[in-house]
Amino acid sequence: MSESPRPKIRHMPGLDGARGLWVILGPLLYHARPENVPGGPSIVPGGILSLDLFFVLSSFLIVTIALKEWDLTGKIDLKGYAGRRARRLLPALLVALVGLTAYLVFFGHAGQVSRWTGAIVSALTYSANWHEIAADISYFEHYRTPSPLKHIWSFSIEEQFYIFAPLFIIVGLGILKKSEKLLLWFAIAGAIASACWMAVLHEPGTDPSRVYFGTDTRAQALFVGIILALLARRIGSPKSERATKLVALLAYPATAFHLWAVLFISQENEWMFERGGFLLIAVMSALIIYGLTVSAQWSPLHRFMESTPLRYLGRISYGLYLYHWPVYMLLTGNRLSRLLPGVNEIEGVPLLLCHLLITGILASASFHLIERPFQNRRFPLTKRPTTALSGTVAASIGMAAILFGLLWVNTRPADASEDFSAAGGVCVQQGLLPPPSDERTRILVVGDSVSVQIAEALCGWSLENPGEIVVMNEAHLGCVVGRYGQKRIPEGIEGPVGELCSAWNDPVPSHEMLDRDIVSWPTAVEIFQPDVVIGHITPWDVTDRLIPSLGDEWVWVGTAAYDNYISSEYRIGTETLASTGAHVYWLEGAHLRREIKPQNHPDRIDALNQLVAEAVSDLDYATIAPYKEFIGEIGSSREKQIRDDGVHLTEQGLSEAAEWIIHDVISADTK
Repeated sequence: MSESPRPKIRHMPGLDGARGLWVILGPLLYHARPENVPGGPSIVPGGILSLDLFFVLSSFLIVTIALKEWDLTGKIDLKGYAGRRARRLLPALLVALVGLTAYLVFFGHAGQVSRWTGAIVSALTYSANWHEIAADISYFEHYRTPSPLKHIWSFSIEEQFYIFAPLFIIVGLGILKKSEKLLLWFAIAGAIASACWMAVLHEPGTDPSRVYFGTDTRAQALFVGIILALLARRIGSPKSERATKLVALLAYPATAFHLWAVLFISQENEWMFERGGFLLIAVMSALIIYGLTVSAQWSPLHRFMESTPLRYLGRISYGLYLYHWPVYMLLTGNRLSRLLPGVNEIEGVPLLLCHLLITGILASASFHLIERPFQNRRFPLTKRPTTALSGTVAASIGMAAILFGLLWVNTRPADASEDFSAAGGVCVQQGLLPPPSDERTRILVVGDSVSVQIAEALCGWSLENPGEIVVMNEAHLGCVVGRYGQKRIPEGIEGPVGELCSAWNDPVPSHEMLDRDIVSWPTAVEIFQPDVVIGHITPWDVTDRLIPSLGDEWVWVGTAAYDNYISSEYRIGTETLASTGAHVYWLEGAHLRREIKPQNHPDRIDALNQLVAEAVSDLDYATIAPYKEFIGEIGSSREKQIRDDGVHLTEQGLSEAAEWIIHDVISADTK
């Protein structure tokens, strides 16, 4: 039985323009902020809110089309509906995922495998938002290297809705034989319930990623789209010129409000989560959409939204959104500069323009060569028609290629020449740690994600220079030296320091050190007997802190109570690490190439360096190593070459850091 043709609805060119405008002023500029793109603009802190407009718009169009089909046939052809959705969304997504899998196979390093694998598989199954929640991944924290698919969560929510929408209509109008009025009230109740559930789940001052990613908490915008579709159907087209003008005028205040929200609201505004802010954005988005459904050539806003450039951007908006983040992440300023003769570095606005140009080219090519042919039931670059069978076979081949690639990178042997960024990566190739009687210099590394990298760099150096050193990596991502309580990071998110990082001075049975989720410096030095310990004066310790022993007020570097506390912590840590005779080197905290906020301010970093130096100044077994000097001036060509993201070291930086530590930091007569 052939698939029924898609029900036609009146084309509304203003909606194409709205897509084009808000995909640029929304996610494309939001993700180009300085914490992601060095030197990028900070003009759209609320760019993420444009996704709510897309949720409302997608919901409105899908439900409008489904209702039209119900009117014409008295049913919804689920097979035809699923086929249209698959042809629209899957081809470009599969191409992107095949490309990213190929990159991981041929160019990726061990530290990317786990994160990318989870992201690609969850994108393939349209469960990315719940994967991010289950993996406890923050959308708003920029200290850790993200996946190239951190933006795909919104596609997953929409696809989950695409399953719900036709069933909602079939059950409401068909099985239950109820009126559209009941569906309308159900949608209103759903929107309010979702907004209330967001308020219940959100904890003030904590990372809002759970409520930001959740289908249950973001469904409010999708229900608003259903409400708009049902109301527009009940009201019908404007019956007079005056009514048409009134509808068109609705778009003006709603557009102004949305622009204000994009420019001035961010995840730091608690009322967005707790007082219906996202529901308000969705309602105003509905007014924009409804106002643009009418033709109004007298209206400057409508003429602007219906302009050819914006309409074209709207037509390729799926590809713009799909490809922009991988482009931002993988085509860094350093990599692009190598492709342009005579160009030493690219950053800021020129880098953003390069990213936007490349994204636009990819999106346009994807639209004309991949998306449109499949929508027209043709294979790309041929006139051969697609069928349900041939389309399924093509998709299966793509999925098999992705899964085979992921299986390969997750099972292939480690390569000592790989990037050194992953905890447990290169260091495991040393084999079992030798006993203290071994003649090699024994180096213990403790600390945060930078220390993880340093340890792996030293392990790589030891493999290339056998017989010189042996390294124990006791560093862990995100760990602090100042224990206990809460931290507030530059993005304004508050959260616990965590028991794992706060337990560094607690001895444990030696066999428990095999567990990577155990941090115990006393036990590490007891069983390893290091000659040298490398630590890092971490930027986590310059964030705002709420320490139980210091009372119920937030404190930070420069606050007398915190200065005394953090100085004592580094002193205790130094004494613990040196307890078996090791010399302790603290790598100086370097300034971060990120948007400057109080919680990462260079003055705080300098002050913490000074506090630590003073705390250990009388200990002849402690040295402050000039890591800040090694990194170089922030924004310099060298700094960008060795710290691609402004915090963590590149492969080149790790290689240089290992040589610097061995030859310039650790004295030749350590043992």
